[in-house]
Amino acid sequence: MAQNTTAQHSTAQGAAAPSPAEPSPATAGAEPVLTVRDLQVSYQTDDGPVPAVTGVSLDLAAGETYAIVGESGSGKSTVALALLALAPIVGGEVRLAGRDLAGLSRHELRRLRGREIAMIFQEPMTSLNPVLTLGYQLIETIRLHQPLDRAAARGRAIEMLEKVGISDPARRLAQYPHELSGGMRQRVMIAMALSCNPRVLVADEPTTALDVTVQAQILSLLDDLRAEFGTGVVLITHDIGVVAETADRIGVMYAGQLIEEAPTADLFASPMHPYTRGLLASVPRVDLPPAGGPLAALHGTPPKPGKAPPGCPFRPRCGEAMDVCSTMPPLTRQGLRSVRCWLHDR
Repeated sequence: MAQNTTAQHSTAQGAAAPSPAEPSPATAGAEPVLTVRDLQVSYQTDDGPVPAVTGVSLDLAAGETYAIVGESGSGKSTVALALLALAPIVGGEVRLAGRDLAGLSRHELRRLRGREIAMIFQEPMTSLNPVLTLGYQLIETIRLHQPLDRAAARGRAIEMLEKVGISDPARRLAQYPHELSGGMRQRVMIAMALSCNPRVLVADEPTTALDVTVQAQILSLLDDLRAEFGTGVVLITHDIGVVAETADRIGVMYAGQLIEEAPTADLFASPMHPYTRGLLASVPRVDLPPAGGPLAALHGTPPKPGKAPPGCPFRPRCGEAMDVCSTMPPLTRQGLRSVRCWLHDR
């Protein structure tokens, strides 16, 4: 999937940055099913609060796949948890179909999770209860959010297992998680997440620890189910290559911020931020062999949460850093794209 990517450098100048309350041009004219504005997430530690996400804004339309990519520690999974109000949100808002999650009670949130917004976690073996059958866990989820008796819920569970490509689904209901392979367990998690037809599906590293063949199958399955159910998908991954053929738009995160956002084809054709170019250059490609040399790599490591240097957090690792980079660059928008870099500020 990543073999057809290119990493050309664009120097186009952008327009003035919009306010955080402005909708993304990609969803302008249509009511987004999910709206995030100036999201701030901070964790309490023995050393005080540690900011993990600072000022993330995005929109998601029904039937759209929005991928969030970046290195480990960039804040991707924290954003995913915040979308279900499972992370400590200290500022901004997350609106699902117009409702601000911060204003909902614990009971309301429990009813909303699974029915309106669902999540696929990174490791299915730790997400599924090892001492309960797959059928018990699937049927319990369905009956919790839909007015179905046990027989109807069992039929729905079998239907969903069929949709995700699991053979002999009635027999699988009596099995335990350890009796299935990693790819099959991930399919069960997808079936569970989509069993109540949620408006939004958050997939946090759904292909982690799976071989490349199964990765492609899982991503293709998610894309097919998104098209069938019209579900908006937020796909979290550290590998920018795996989303080349499945995502409609990509947001690149670094040090708790969205530093670039663009339609997928535009981002692969002409990445604007130096960090994005570095990510793309590090993806192995069959059309550009390393000719005996090492693959390109981003030097240095991301800053620890709350320990980013003043100004652009990528400055210590950037080969194009300037004196002005010691101050934080504004978010610059150009058409359907946005970037937070002084190279593209008007």
